[in-house]
Amino acid sequence: MKSLKLIVLSFVLLSLFVSCSKGEKKVLKTYSDGKPELVAYYKQGKKVYQERYYQNGKIRSKGPFNDTIATGEWKFYFDDGKMFAQADFTKLRSGEQWQIYNNSEKIVDKTDSILTMSFSPEGTLVDISVKKDKNSNAAVYYRFFNSFRPMIRYNLVGNVFQGQALSWYENGNINSEAFYVDGMRDSTYVVYAENGQVMTRGKYKKDVKVGKWEFFNSEGKPLGVEIYDLDGTLLKESNTMGLKFSHRKKSDSTDSKQ
Repeated sequence: MKSLKLIVLSFVLLSLFVSCSKGEKKVLKTYSDGKPELVAYYKQGKKVYQERYYQNGKIRSKGPFNDTIATGEWKFYFDDGKMFAQADFTKLRSGEQWQIYNNSEKIVDKTDSILTMSFSPEGTLVDISVKKDKNSNAAVYYRFFNSFRPMIRYNLVGNVFQGQALSWYENGNINSEAFYVDGMRDSTYVVYAENGQVMTRGKYKKDVKVGKWEFFNSEGKPLGVEIYDLDGTLLKESNTMGLKFSHRKKSDSTDSKQ
């Protein structure tokens, strides 16, 4: 029993030592319920460390400061405690050796070459494009929600869309899936409701709608069908009231791209 008390006391003393070693603690910002959102530590009047928290009490980001500038190794976390990213800010304001995760999958490695990136006012990552192979012109672009969950991912060769493009809802379900060839939508195109139900399904050929296109509501009820010729001419369209023919016309190839 005595040994257990000693262990608990040692843990408390260690926690106090770690807290004190960071410097004087100040809560700079709180949530409406009084829980800390932003905490900083100071030594001789200069900020030396910062922690930002989610409202559930989990750490969102943490790392050292050199007065007004982030420095050293920083770590960023999802609201469930899993790591989102880590980087070294010792030399660059934008950080180096970025490692970014989507759950257990590492989507950006510290050996990747960073092409572009941007940050939110609070200093967390908004988007990033990287090259996986330094000898290739191919790149991958990611954009993230404020929760760090992925919002968009698409592939580029030079500045041209190439291959699969995905977007997600913040709950992790896919919002849309498209495929590009030389910057033009080609092959399958699908749009989903937030519950995972398919809402739009069809195909593109060189950025033009072709073949059968189907439309559904968020409960999966069919709303209609469109049939397109190989040149994008709308041949038939139907709705839940039955099939009807329309005038021959080109499909709108100016639909907003993903």
